[in-house]
Amino acid sequence: MIEPPSNVAVHMETALVGKPSSVFLVLSGPGGTGKSSLIRMWRDAEPDLGYVKNVTTRARRAPDSRSGVDDEDFFDFVTREEFRRLVEDGQLAQWVNPQEGYYSGTPLAPLLAAVAEGRDLVFDYTPQLFLNLQRAFPEQVVGVFVAPPSMEILRDRLSRRGAEEGANLQLKFNMGAQDMTYVDMHEYHVTNTDLPSTLEALQSILRAEKSRLRRSANLTEIYGSMRDPRQMLFYYDPTHTRVSTISPL
Repeated sequence: MIEPPSNVAVHMETALVGKPSSVFLVLSGPGGTGKSSLIRMWRDAEPDLGYVKNVTTRARRAPDSRSGVDDEDFFDFVTREEFRRLVEDGQLAQWVNPQEGYYSGTPLAPLLAAVAEGRDLVFDYTPQLFLNLQRAFPEQVVGVFVAPPSMEILRDRLSRRGAEEGANLQLKFNMGAQDMTYVDMHEYHVTNTDLPSTLEALQSILRAEKSRLRRSANLTEIYGSMRDPRQMLFYYDPTHTRVSTISPL
């Protein structure tokens, strides 16, 4: 009969199953890369995946006739006075001023609730929003840069969706070009050539992040208590004799 060492014996019936903490998976990149469409598809398939609407002072856009994406599903619209009150009262996890007169931010309370409950959230952000949130929640935030197949395709997508025109459309494209220069600050990169395959990649990334050992403190504690401090790993063979000392049975 196998007799486990005493430091292992106490865990013979312990379930070696992780209890991972929250992941805040941020889809980051220029507008027009399909981030909102991906999130809508993902949440339709997995309703338990959380999403926190941003508050914004910009005007509501008409629903996108091609993708079906509706601003109301992603934003709460407030006045500048209301937005300033939220900032002054410390109710936003992060906020930005990407254009003159346009402010956008993320409510803090639902993020704290998600961390307390161990729930996962997905976000549709530009890189500046991603970096702000990463600073506020460094243990939870994981950045995925969602790129267009080419800058030409990004230009065409922005033009087709009709959300901006003229100088505003040019500004939107220029901002997107600047967003591309922050790709190296993200953990992952996906090119959105088609929505279903890109969504599969995002789902795989989230599953992998949930399996990171550092996210399951309970496993770290269990395995740590099973460690024998006298145990060492012996890999060095400075005299190159270890192989020659292997004897046949």
